Amino acid sequence: MHQDQSIRNKVALKAYKQSISRYIRSAMVLKGIKYDKLTKLLSDIGIELSSDNLRSKVSKGLFSADLLVAIIDVLEVEQQALPEILKQVKQ
Repeated sequence: MHQDQSIRNKVALKAYKQSISRYIRSAMVLKGIKYDKLTKLLSDIGIELSSDNLRSKVSKGLFSADLLVAIIDVLEVEQQALPEILKQVKQ
């Protein structure tokens, strides 16, 4: 891939990263879950992260698809997560 295409991809994906971050943070607020609790919920299913590391990943929207799915799972927002994220992207 050429460098200019890589830059265009980053620009195109920015809205998705921002929407994912916003959605996770809002779901946490609505459920009254702070990063310490979220790391505990993830730990309960075998995923070990520090609160600071998780906060950084969420704020930047930089994490793997499997971690995103695990977060959606432990927050119990499977039904609404993807439609809400995509709705935010398209605004």
